[in-house]
Amino acid sequence: MEAVHAATAVWVGLTAFFCYGIARRVYTSNAGFWAALFYAVFSTAFVPKFIGTSIAVLMMLPLTMSIYMLIRWEESAKRLFVLFSGLLWGLACLFKYQAGINLVAVGFYLLLFRPLLFSRNSREVRLAEYAIFVSGGAAVGLLFAFYLYLAGAWDAFVFWSLKGSAAYVHKGSAQTSLLASFPLRGGAFILSTLLVWYLSARAIAAAARGMLKEPGAARPAEWIVIIWLAFSFFAVLAGGKLYGHYFYQVLPQLCVLSGGCAFAFLSRPSRGPGRRSRAATAFFAAALIVPAIGFFSARLFADRIYSAVGEESPSSYARASEYIRERTDPNDKIFVWGFATSVYHYSQRPSASRFLWSDWLTGRVSGTRSAKDPGFETTEFIVPGSWDMFFDDMERNRPVYFVDTSPGNHHDYGKYPVSKYPKLLEFLEKNYALEASIDGIDLYRRIRP
Repeated sequence: MEAVHAATAVWVGLTAFFCYGIARRVYTSNAGFWAALFYAVFSTAFVPKFIGTSIAVLMMLPLTMSIYMLIRWEESAKRLFVLFSGLLWGLACLFKYQAGINLVAVGFYLLLFRPLLFSRNSREVRLAEYAIFVSGGAAVGLLFAFYLYLAGAWDAFVFWSLKGSAAYVHKGSAQTSLLASFPLRGGAFILSTLLVWYLSARAIAAAARGMLKEPGAARPAEWIVIIWLAFSFFAVLAGGKLYGHYFYQVLPQLCVLSGGCAFAFLSRPSRGPGRRSRAATAFFAAALIVPAIGFFSARLFADRIYSAVGEESPSSYARASEYIRERTDPNDKIFVWGFATSVYHYSQRPSASRFLWSDWLTGRVSGTRSAKDPGFETTEFIVPGSWDMFFDDMERNRPVYFVDTSPGNHHDYGKYPVSKYPKLLEFLEKNYALEASIDGIDLYRRIRP
């Protein structure tokens, strides 16, 4: 885990560096400094369990680099930069499908916005550049598909990744109200990162006023960032869950735009004896420092905070995991019934199944209100064929421990006791014996060779 932390820090640092590069080219080097600083600070500013080494964090480096390359093309007219932009966009899509929205954002800019609203030199529809961009992304996708085909994993990829992601978004949207999620999840993130939202709004308003007054004087690169931001909101809102890490997709744009007006905001003249200037500086400093200190402190006292607000702490699995580690060898496998991957981490034992959590087997749709509703039946959402795959895994890998987290209702799995699934109960009674119960977790040890 220390290596994961170190690698993520480097990854986020590189993303901040390209935020600097974009802001420097759109505005000034001073703006680049602020953009990088904002990204470094606000990429950590939310609930710890939602801001970590998520796939969204990883996606943002190639996606930010892609926009940087597009801006380099806008400056130089060299199509090689468009190709690089497309290739990087394709790489971003391999991390998370939400990166695909940039296909629409770049197309909107090149084919509609740029030729209609900028000066005569920019009125040409850039169909060739867009084709190069799409070709670069498609080349990455085709190479990846070819690799999957050679590896014999294409059908599994279509079933689990493509169809699975579509089903997750569809079922999540059906069970989640965007209006209900926004005040708590979206509102909390916006409040945590209020400074960049406020400064970005000022930057966008200034850009819009300037373009209305003199369209030919508008900064094309600035509007690339604004359009990137606008279309990225569709990806953030997809599914209606509004987890904190979803907002990563708009964070670089907010930081770049904020960097563009940070210096002007701090340097604005005061009215009267310096009151307004001092107030602005105090707001800026507080909005930058308080979230950084607050969320760093939250990580130090995470267990107490989770307990105070009734949330589950990953460390609640530590004692049961320690018990497993002391009674197994490093190569022994275990299986955890529920949504408790922390057991694998704390016990340092690998999973005996492809199902690291049991939602595929129970039909539970995480992140929705139905997941916490004990009366909501999810059987219809069970992934077809998943139980056959599960029992194949159990027969092949024969886990030493079957770890049942449902007795303690960990992660709302109390509604999915083993007894609800007759075949699973029969398997457990035939092959395992209850050895211990620790913190609401039943530990069954295998009794058959």
